[in-house]
Amino acid sequence: MIIHLPTGKTFITQKDAKLYFGNHYYRRLVKKGDIYFTNYNSKVANDQVHQNN
Repeated sequence: MIIHLPTGKTFITQKDAKLYFGNHYYRRLVKKGDIYFTNYNSKVANDQVHQNN
């Protein structure tokens, strides 16, 4: 889940957030720290390659 901290708007996937904000603005928000990621273990990088590193 992704949360936009200033507004409290939540998104299920990064794709949803990127469609809402636009890719360039989304990446700027991530860099600035206005986007908060939760549930790191659920969808992104949860395969054997990343678990063994």
